[in-house]
Amino acid sequence: MAKRIIFVRHGKTQWNVEGRLQGAHGDSPLIDTPEIQSDLKALAAYLKLAGISAVYSSPLKRAYKTAALLSSQISSNLNITADPDLAELSFGSFEGLKKEILLTDYPFEFALLSSRTDDPCLQTLGIESFLSAQKRFCKAIANITATMEDNQVVLIVSHGAISQLGIQCLTRNDYLSGLSNLSLSQVVEQNDRYIIEKYNETAFLTHPVIQQKNTSIK
Repeated sequence: MAKRIIFVRHGKTQWNVEGRLQGAHGDSPLIDTPEIQSDLKALAAYLKLAGISAVYSSPLKRAYKTAALLSSQISSNLNITADPDLAELSFGSFEGLKKEILLTDYPFEFALLSSRTDDPCLQTLGIESFLSAQKRFCKAIANITATMEDNQVVLIVSHGAISQLGIQCLTRNDYLSGLSNLSLSQVVEQNDRYIIEKYNETAFLTHPVIQQKNTSIK
């Protein structure tokens, strides 16, 4: 008997397009185009086949709006639970800055950020500790898993950096790379172990993403 958790990164925002770090405070609105609406419908149809019975979301607007759009198309009976521990990393004073500026003006710090390496110089910039972020995210997932029944499937809508860190921690796989917007990753919990089944899948989208990376990764 197993419990399945499906992770989805929020839809594309204006800052995603501009290559700006968003983090916990730079909550740029979702882009609303026919192409993105088509991708949301395709993802919802895919998720409907999975038998989603509960939805949890980061409280940040871009994630919660994505969760709401998906839930409304999956089932009229789905409620969304917002959990602050699912929110994105705080990127401190880097939030709102474009990636090319960071690479030029902060090459050392951005290299640490890209590799998710904790360092005092990042904390002085207000960037959240990666280890602390991992712990809060994994605590949230453990609490959700504890409430699940065997064979239940739940949906988590969150963000690129925190989901990457969290899934790495849960599955003990430090080599998982960045996540694309509206990508799907799936983890199964069985006998107190989390096993990865899918990661960063986008082939089901109407406009599949090819090699999109988090802005916070080189």
